Amino acid sequence: MTPMPTWFRYDFGYSWPYTLGHLLVFGIAALIVALCLWRRWPRWTIALSAVLAVWSLGGAFIVHDVIQINEPVMPVTALFLPSGNGRVLDLGAGSGRATLGLLLSRPEASVVALDRYTGYYGIDDNTPERLRANARIAGVDGRLEVKVGDMRQLPFGPGEFDAAMSVAAIDHLNWDGVEQTMRETARVLRPGGQFLVVSLNPDHLVRIAIPASIHRHGYWGHSPDRDRWRDALTRAGFEVTRVGTRPAAVYYLARKLGP
Repeated sequence: MTPMPTWFRYDFGYSWPYTLGHLLVFGIAALIVALCLWRRWPRWTIALSAVLAVWSLGGAFIVHDVIQINEPVMPVTALFLPSGNGRVLDLGAGSGRATLGLLLSRPEASVVALDRYTGYYGIDDNTPERLRANARIAGVDGRLEVKVGDMRQLPFGPGEFDAAMSVAAIDHLNWDGVEQTMRETARVLRPGGQFLVVSLNPDHLVRIAIPASIHRHGYWGHSPDRDRWRDALTRAGFEVTRVGTRPAAVYYLARKLGP
């Protein structure tokens, strides 16, 4: 069993507001509290600053210890690729948190990590080289192939993969893009192949840690409507076998139907 790495080990490249923003707010709030006590400002200013400090510490805990933004993302369910081997497609792999998590937890599997590597999705300098560097740190680079491409138009032939996954990636698309990606994923999977979709779930932890104004994209528009995701997967040729939640995440596990 590979030990869980600390968040100092890898360089996933998330921008400082995500990794250090809460701690910066805590420092400012704590300084204001100290000034209030020193200058004997009104008690309401002390109370308000103290509340801000407590919120920022809670947000930092959620981001780093619950969401674990600087660590590999282990599969949310043991039912995904239970054999431990197979060729897996990671849609929207980015700097590799989900890719590394799968390779570390499924030591006989290989992964093709696909991403456009254009646009900004919270990662500074999002490049294939950053993903490859993280894979070398984890010692899994020998089972990794990085491919530049669009998940809506997959550059693969029919039935090339045993499984596919999208972790906090497919939900960045508009809904037409989501459905097109599901159809493309079904095309490149073998019959019976699994598809795992994981999305940031706006539960109470996420709502505390990450104000909605920061995330004006698919997370907030798509995640709560689970029937919509089920129906879309079914129309694309999948059977949804499990829907579940983890802290800050909701997932859909599906199997491609076939002869």
